[in-house]
Amino acid sequence: MSTAPVVHPPRASRVPRDFYEDFVRFSQGSQAGFLAERERWLRALPVEAREELLFEFEMLLRGLERYVHQEDNGVTDAQEQPLVTRDFREELKDIRATLSQAIRLARHLLDPDSDQKLQFRRYVETQLADDRGLRSRIEGERKQETPQESLFVLRQSFESLRNLIDHLLQLPVCGLSLFTDVGNLVLREIVLNRYFRPCRLTEFRLEYDRLRSARLLELLATVPAETRPLFTTVYLGLFRLLHCLAYVSQDAQGPIPRRVRVLLALVRSEALSLVGYLKNEIAPRAGPKPLQAACLRAARDIARETERIARDILVELDRDRAAAARASYAFTQLFQAQVVALTEALAPGSASGEAPFEQLVSATESAERLRRDLWVFSQLCRAAEGHLRGDNVPAAEAVISSIVAFLGYFQDGSYQLLRYVDYEAFDRFSALLTELPWPPEGPAVRTRLIEDLRGFSHVLENTFSAVSRRAQLRGFNFDRDEAERLRDRFLAEGR
Repeated sequence: MSTAPVVHPPRASRVPRDFYEDFVRFSQGSQAGFLAERERWLRALPVEAREELLFEFEMLLRGLERYVHQEDNGVTDAQEQPLVTRDFREELKDIRATLSQAIRLARHLLDPDSDQKLQFRRYVETQLADDRGLRSRIEGERKQETPQESLFVLRQSFESLRNLIDHLLQLPVCGLSLFTDVGNLVLREIVLNRYFRPCRLTEFRLEYDRLRSARLLELLATVPAETRPLFTTVYLGLFRLLHCLAYVSQDAQGPIPRRVRVLLALVRSEALSLVGYLKNEIAPRAGPKPLQAACLRAARDIARETERIARDILVELDRDRAAAARASYAFTQLFQAQVVALTEALAPGSASGEAPFEQLVSATESAERLRRDLWVFSQLCRAAEGHLRGDNVPAAEAVISSIVAFLGYFQDGSYQLLRYVDYEAFDRFSALLTELPWPPEGPAVRTRLIEDLRGFSHVLENTFSAVSRRAQLRGFNFDRDEAERLRDRFLAEGR
């Protein structure tokens, strides 16, 4: 049986560590090895918007986990009719619709070549008549040695479950025990999947769990090291809930998509889990009493408003087609308000004024920050390359020291604002600095470094041009003076 790649602790390095990568890896626990392998697969996958497809896929898996627990999913009115006498036909239809969407997403995430090979292998294996061949096929599905195989197995299982539900829906009544048994089968397939298990509240994925706010990133960089992971967890949890709510939509005239009920059950469940985390994990360790009070206040507000939404709006989903939009709006307002309140507690006065949430997450401000930092990064790399080509090794070493210092600054801020597809080139250059002999002595080492600096400078300049073309920056000129001041500051630190 294959085992997960071993994740060794990072060795000491003169290159700054990426706090977010370390934080996310630690949050993944024993799954970190499998998920690192999955990241490599995802980066090589030739599919448009692959990380967003993966987010939606795993969001649906988490939603299914929550929805099958009908006694506390928040969208079933147990007071209107006791669960034991209820006909769960509509709930089974909700699960079927969610499975169908997950199947479609899995097909998109499997590139055609891999999908055809796995389909053909499955067909050949099903033709094996003897018990040994059948056993080999079942054991092969259990091993799931690659992310492709793992995704393919989950998709096949969901297709079988969907077919089963289609037949069960023909029964005159679908009672609680039947619904529970179907739910347990769905949960079993999800939990046993090796590479695509849904993450817990405090577990995050590098592929899509990033803070895309320059202001919040700057703020978190000032939080003490012992409490920074706690507040980062809350911010990432709130933004993930807002991300989920972006999928609660419907046509102006059409019916509410059935999977919306599943997604709203997920949002309610994770909101209440966040309440527990704020009360039991953060508040006792938040530091000063005002911060502790802010965390307890946030927990109280989320709990109270979530209960109101469940009681007054979610139970109307069957009767009022506008209820889903009203619930989504109420949840969105709630989570945005908590982002603002937490920010104000950490840095009083930083989230005031009109539309404070929109100011905190300004896409224009983040794009300007990223564009400036990319320009500075490329200037530093070009300067080091020029000194090495001129055999001015002491000057090159000073600039490389500036690059190392700038990398720490970049990782805590603008790195988080990059697109996921851009991470690989930046990670590769960071690894190069980690492995680089110091000082870089010998012509062979310097020649390799010159080429790497030149290649990465091209990446930086191309990324700078792509960011400059973003719609958010239309009409905003590049502030070269500010960028030069930042560049000179790091050059001075390297001397």
